[in-house]
Formats: sequence, C-alpha cells, structure tokens
Amino acid sequence: MDEVCAYEDQGWEDRVLLGGTSTGDSPRDKLLELYSGLGIYTRFYVKVRCWLLQLERYAEFVPPDGVLVDIGCGQGVLANYLSLRFPGSQVIGIDSNPKRIEVALKTVGERGNINFLLKDARGWALPSCTGVVMTDFLHHLSRQDQELILQKAFDSLEKGGRLVILESDPTAKPIYGYWLSYLSDRFLYPFSKICFRKPYEWENTLSHLGFDVKTIKMKYLIFSPVLYVCQK
Repeated sequence: MDEVCAYEDQGWEDRVLLGGTSTGDSPRDKLLELYSGLGIYTRFYVKVRCWLLQLERYAEFVPPDGVLVDIGCGQGVLANYLSLRFPGSQVIGIDSNPKRIEVALKTVGERGNINFLLKDARGWALPSCTGVVMTDFLHHLSRQDQELILQKAFDSLEKGGRLVILESDPTAKPIYGYWLSYLSDRFLYPFSKICFRKPYEWENTLSHLGFDVKTIKMKYLIFSPVLYVCQK
C-alpha cells in the first residue's frame, strides 16, 4: 500500500525564509556561494529555490552515494546541493534549455563529482544510477512524455534505486497554493505546456511501472508541493 504522510515544521520554514543561523559551512551556504558571482536575478532566484525546495528535507530521501541524475535541473540548484551534501556521489544535471545550463556550468569550479549536460531527457539514454530526481519538471510535458520519462527513469535505476519527484498538488486545500504554483509557472515559462496531475494519478502511474511509492505532502507557507519517493 502507498503511504501518505505530511511534514510540518513551521520553525524550520521560518529559519530558511529569514536566513536562519548560519556558520557559512553548511551545504546550503556553500551552494549560495557558488552563485555569488552571477547576476542579481540569478542570486535572488537561487535563494528562493533554496527555500521552496526545502533542500535539507528533500535530500533525506535521495541516495547518498552512487550516480544521481537531476532531470530538468535548470540552473543547477538541487544538483549542486546534492553534490555538496554527498561528496562521494557523482551528480549529473541535464536540461534542454541552453541558458540554464550555461549558468549551471559556471558553478562547477574544480569539483569533480558534478557535471551539467545540455540534453533533452526524452531522447537521452540515462546512465545506470542509484537515484533520479525531478523537481517541478514533469508538468511541463505532455502525459505521453511524462510516462516516457518515468519509464526511462525506472529502467536506468539500479535495483533498490530511488526516484524522487516534486510536483504541485491541484487538489490541495486551500486552493490558492495550487493557483500560485500555476501562475508562477506561467510567469517563468509563458510558452511551456502545463499538465498537472492529481496525487492518485501519479501514484497509480508510478506503481504500475513497478515502484513502491511513498507520498509526502510538504507544508509550505505558499504553494502546494508533494514529494513522491519511489523505490525500485
């Protein structure tokens, strides 16, 4: 049976939103430093993404070693965080947008455990890996392409590997969380497809592929995110 649980820690959210107490040595602090020499919009965007993704919480569900693939990595926020959090892993971020990959590549520096590639996941052969992550990515694809990508992720994962997906919940209450997600997508990606699915639809699709699915409803001040932690 699928397990549905909720995560709520308002104190944690407040610390992230307000900056919290920082020593400068945490993976999140190091992540922000990677983007410090880039433009003001990029720096602002990265700070917002750090808060929205709840990186520390997200990383709890990602395998800490092996090959990790971030599909739809954008400017590399999550992929960079995982490479810093899990230095023994090899992280590969892919995205089909050349401008985002250009930004992500500027953050690599001398680290040998991360790489960013300009690839369309629909036509790219994923390597054998221990983990695949997708954040706010699948709803930009048609249903047919969503299922294509999910099948490719399942096939590429080693036995015991894990797929972690973050998507908005169109059934969430209050409803403004979903509409904020929708409108922010329309603002950032005005010409992109938007194809959200309800949690039970994702659960059925992922279970049908052969995953053991755990659904986690995250608690944000805004938006309506759900994590789908899928074990092969």
